[in-house]
Amino acid sequence: MCQERVAFPFPIVDMSTTVIRRPPLVGLGTFNRFQDADAVGEAVSVAIRAGYRHFDCASLYGNEKAVGKAFAAALKAGEVTRDQLYVVSKLWCSDAAPEDVEAACRKTLDDLGLEYLDNYTMHWPVQMTKDSKVVDGKHEFSIVHQGDRKALAATWRAMEALVDAGLVRSLGVSNFDVRMLGELMQDCKIAPISNQFEMHPFLPQRELVAYCEKANVHVVAYSPLGMGGPRSPQDPDLLGDSLVKHIAGEVGKSPAQVLLRWALQRGASAIPKSLTPERIVQNRDVLDWALSSSQMERLDSLDIGYRFIEVPYFNFDQRPPSNVNTAPPGQALVKEGYVDEYGFYRNYFAREGKELRTEVIIRRGLLEPDELASNGRHLLPEKCWAAPIHVVTDEAVSALYGDQVVEGLTAAGFQVHKVVIETDVDESGETSTEHFKTVESLMRCSDLILERGITKHSAIVSLGGGVVNNLAGVLAGMLYRGITLVHLPTTTMSAFDAALDFKQAINHSLGKNLLGCYYPATTIAIDPDCLATLSERHSLNGVGEALKHGLTQSVELTDMIVRPLREGDPFKVIKDGAYMERLCRAALEIKAPTLDDYNNSDFNEFCPQYGHAIAHSVEHMSWSSKAHQPLLHGEAVAIGMCVSAEVAFLKGVCTRQVVDQHYDLVGATGLPTYVPRTMDIGPLIRQMRFDKHTVKNPTMGLVAQIGGMAMAPSGESYAFDASEAELTAAFEANMKRRDEDNVCGSCASIFATEIPTVPAPGAPAASSSDSGAAASPAADGSQIMSINSFVGHLGKELKLFGM
Repeated sequence: MCQERVAFPFPIVDMSTTVIRRPPLVGLGTFNRFQDADAVGEAVSVAIRAGYRHFDCASLYGNEKAVGKAFAAALKAGEVTRDQLYVVSKLWCSDAAPEDVEAACRKTLDDLGLEYLDNYTMHWPVQMTKDSKVVDGKHEFSIVHQGDRKALAATWRAMEALVDAGLVRSLGVSNFDVRMLGELMQDCKIAPISNQFEMHPFLPQRELVAYCEKANVHVVAYSPLGMGGPRSPQDPDLLGDSLVKHIAGEVGKSPAQVLLRWALQRGASAIPKSLTPERIVQNRDVLDWALSSSQMERLDSLDIGYRFIEVPYFNFDQRPPSNVNTAPPGQALVKEGYVDEYGFYRNYFAREGKELRTEVIIRRGLLEPDELASNGRHLLPEKCWAAPIHVVTDEAVSALYGDQVVEGLTAAGFQVHKVVIETDVDESGETSTEHFKTVESLMRCSDLILERGITKHSAIVSLGGGVVNNLAGVLAGMLYRGITLVHLPTTTMSAFDAALDFKQAINHSLGKNLLGCYYPATTIAIDPDCLATLSERHSLNGVGEALKHGLTQSVELTDMIVRPLREGDPFKVIKDGAYMERLCRAALEIKAPTLDDYNNSDFNEFCPQYGHAIAHSVEHMSWSSKAHQPLLHGEAVAIGMCVSAEVAFLKGVCTRQVVDQHYDLVGATGLPTYVPRTMDIGPLIRQMRFDKHTVKNPTMGLVAQIGGMAMAPSGESYAFDASEAELTAAFEANMKRRDEDNVCGSCASIFATEIPTVPAPGAPAASSSDSGAAASPAADGSQIMSINSFVGHLGKELKLFGM
């Protein structure tokens, strides 16, 4: 099999100790385009006499009675015994409802005249309605689901019962990709022993083959000769390919034999089909000779990703493999970092033209005073070492980390001053700084820094979340027309997204991030351990921003984020420094190429902004009136992504299943999926006119499938114009779903209308979000920090994420 190194998003279930008979290497396929069942029966008889023992059948093919007669004749004549045969049949999609599985299997056994099947295979990861059928060779069907994990597991449990009942000896799947097979391997009691899928040199399916090998699932290649349906002159001709024919000449075999031997040497069985006796005999003559490694490599080079088998009821591209590059041509999907001699994980993002480059360092414990004393000079360029350094932070973060960062940088030899921005407490008891991301705060900080003194070699060091990072960025770009900027993110929002950009911005009364500039930080230094001090809500806040890259670019990243939260205790997971470090690295590695190649495609604009056109409106509205519960940015993005999926469905860009997957994946993280009940559609759409991508109508990127952005009809852009009618319908669909679930937002009870607005004692009645640590004002006006400090004040009815 393929020896290529592939990283898999699913654990491997070891079934190697299970003694189950596997299919012989060469079998006969019995599909004949729903025609001439008797001819197929005759072919089976020829094949048995030629030494075939593996027969691939299916109820869909409509010829199992004819095949059964051939079996009966051969058994009666003593040409073969039942235990020598390996008979496979397949469960058709209209029989996939669990209650229909046994009856379908028994009908197949009756038609084949057998007491048991050696293998019963799920034909497709699809369920159709019971009345779906084939008429005159054409499918008439209605889809119940396509690739739904829970539904597939339910069908599989019914198939497992067939093994227990002695009707079948083993189970298999067909047309399952890595993700579907990985999910099933985790959900099953009896593992599939085989996976049938199209495989030939034009479509070698390297990742899927490698996963099956590691999972001990035998590969059965259908259409191994590259045929299987009506062909047009534009279709490639695998049997007629010059390289295949040349190698056939080298080994003195037919092109078909070369292709079958290629499949066998990759560890697979092959099930070619033919009605011609000579070809049936010839196709089995592939067991006692071999292709050289050079010939195998040359055949491997034919990979063009071409699929001969396309069906109307299954989209092979709906869930791209984890290593598929969904970025524009010529652009990397991820940019891998490295660990240097000092133990720092390092990476960077940059852009051609005017120099824009930011170095990124990630190391646990980096903000400890001793670490900063030893390594502080790695964070700032040498020109800054003798100049005043200004650490900009907020009241909440300052109480946690301000003194130790100042202490550490001072010990490293810097002249350090601290500038502290005010912090509010919103109605949910979360500390926040969004309310102070303003021109007024910018001017107050500028006045203080100028009074304390700076030079052209000074640096602004932001210590905090996204608000502090952004405000400090504008400060650095404005003071002395630009001085050095360093970010020390302390929130998931900042570490996973906000700090990882060249854009710096502050808010205007008319909207979010309307004032700002492009100004790169020289260095971003992230300590994942400091994220453990966040409240659960603020921990999840940045997860929404990381998840957008999974939904738009990577199934693997989506799974990395969601699976631990779905399967474990979310609060424990987000307090796990190792999990947070993995997300820090993964978020950086997938976002960096969109920054590097920003000017080459608007993919790099709309991918990081996925869900934001709607999110900015929802977020702004949530802070605009005491009638609403304030939303954190990541919470608004989570809602925005779900509504964006509704827009994509309305525009015909994605299927309803993709929309359902959005609600499932976002909801599994604990983030909200629905627009709060207190908001009306009209004001939300009107607020969207202030979005920076709005021209005539709001413009946004949309997802075609999980892990893949949709290309606009022009074929040159990823931007979709959303009309007022489409936005209205999308919001209505989201709200209808919300009302059916009888919730206002699925992440916490703070989004329920029955929860009253309760200001924290002594806190301003206003609003904001970002610093992430809970704070309560002490008598002397200082801030006493504790994650749970406000939960007691607000009462148990808030139930903040289980705290």
